[in-house]
Amino acid sequence: MIKLNAFPAPELEKDDELFVTVALELHSTSVSSDQDRIQLNNLLDDAKKRIKDECDKDLAKKLIAQVDKAKKHDIELVTYRGGLALYITQDDIFYYHLGIPVANLLNVSNGPNLTPLIENYQFTNQYFVLVLNREDIRLFEGDSTSVKEIKLEGEDVPKTLEAALGTEKTGDSSASGAGGGGGGESALHGHTETSKEKDIDRENYFRIVDRYIQEHYTSERDLPLILYALPENQAVFRKLSKNNHLLEDGIEESGANVSFNTVQEKALAKNIEVVKKQQEKMFNRFRETSMKFRVDNQLNDLAISATQGRVEELLVNKGYRQRGIITPEGEFEEVDHDFVKRLITRVVATKGKVFVVNQDDMPVGINLSARLRY
Repeated sequence: MIKLNAFPAPELEKDDELFVTVALELHSTSVSSDQDRIQLNNLLDDAKKRIKDECDKDLAKKLIAQVDKAKKHDIELVTYRGGLALYITQDDIFYYHLGIPVANLLNVSNGPNLTPLIENYQFTNQYFVLVLNREDIRLFEGDSTSVKEIKLEGEDVPKTLEAALGTEKTGDSSASGAGGGGGGESALHGHTETSKEKDIDRENYFRIVDRYIQEHYTSERDLPLILYALPENQAVFRKLSKNNHLLEDGIEESGANVSFNTVQEKALAKNIEVVKKQQEKMFNRFRETSMKFRVDNQLNDLAISATQGRVEELLVNKGYRQRGIITPEGEFEEVDHDFVKRLITRVVATKGKVFVVNQDDMPVGINLSARLRY
């Protein structure tokens, strides 16, 4: 059983292999979430019935063995708050813990149902928060409902400036008294030199912090980073940062001795702002795309474009259902299968971006819209 953190994932880019997809809203970060365990096991029992009814004997035997394996790990799977997306094949089990609540889902068919993952990863629903000061850092992991502090432990952790720089630290507060007597030009000169040295220390410390957070957290988890720091520290950190996951929108507050509740309050509010901006930018891209490079509701054209790898972005009405498949020739055929699921899988497999939004947020009269690459 493998936990995945990044999406898209090559393990799920298969529309010709049978997948059992289970999604479930989770309510607790402790092992006491008995209700979630019951719901998960009920969904897995239903999956076994579906497998027996719909699969040949040999495949059914392999899949049921994998489902039983997942049931043995039910505590691990439900110990989270947000959502679970579980993908079972005859050979492997993959799962995600999601930063948003998801509707309960059971699907047994060729190709995984990626909708829960798309809803989670389409905007910033999971993220890190770096609380940054001149002298130290704290790191939090958050989602749309809460944050939790990460314990930074280990010899290479730049938790404080002193720990990170050690003997390479240049600034020394005692230098402000250089020249004796405490006054006049000599004292001013000493103060200025010390200030410059402390600025150098800050830059060196921030570089070490930037590299550490990028290597051990944001790149490893492929999650964005919200910076929580005073404006002056924001400016210095952003100027030297090499982290492509660092969001433009930060929290411009002092992180000195800030409480957990304050970090959570500020982070959740900032997350709402970021998601709204990201959603509006996405809708603007579709509005500004000429009809020459956009396909709305035309099922065959959408199937062909997705098969050819021409879809840059696909916008989907969450409540829309359409029977059909994409044929080996890449065309739409109306049969008793989930066409939207197959279209989404094809777009993701060709490195396109998919957005699933509520019907009330969709442009009037549009259920599926694709922005083309060329």
